[in-house]
Amino acid sequence: MSAKKPAEKRQNRTTRDLGVLPQIQVDPRSVPIPPAHLTERWVRSWEVFWASPFAQVVQPAQYPALERLFSMYEERERMDTYLREEPMTVGSQGQKILNPMYRQRTSVDAEIRQLEDRFGLHPKAGLQLGIVYGEAARSLEELNARITNATIAEANSEADPRYIDSEAVEGSAEEAALLVADQ
Repeated sequence: MSAKKPAEKRQNRTTRDLGVLPQIQVDPRSVPIPPAHLTERWVRSWEVFWASPFAQVVQPAQYPALERLFSMYEERERMDTYLREEPMTVGSQGQKILNPMYRQRTSVDAEIRQLEDRFGLHPKAGLQLGIVYGEAARSLEELNARITNATIAEANSEADPRYIDSEAVEGSAEEAALLVADQ
């Protein structure tokens, strides 16, 4: 999936971005109860998620998918624990083979990545969803201000009687700079 075009370059300009996610304090009573089977570690992660700006874009209809994501996080952790203990197993001919659970873990990883993308849980996925992070928005504002100021300065420099066009002056750019310094 490619990144969204900037709003001014889109053919359908009515498509809105989510914009900058403000840091709104979430009422702890409004946080959904985590799935009962989650371990303490993933319950804490659930609470951290609901305290983050990402929680603001999650609708109640999306709660089952979010619960599935956290269940898969825990399942993957259990798989890792098991695979550390049993990286190899015995094959049908009695030979040592890589544990088949590695393939299953790869499948779980793919599903986790898809769900993380749908919830915008990493910067690129968030940008594809139209989420503008506070720092990125501030940087864009600063860049736009610098471009605007440079354009204004350039327009004013041509009206400035001290302005010397380096192409109009014979010689090098250094000679043009010296002419400016002499004035």
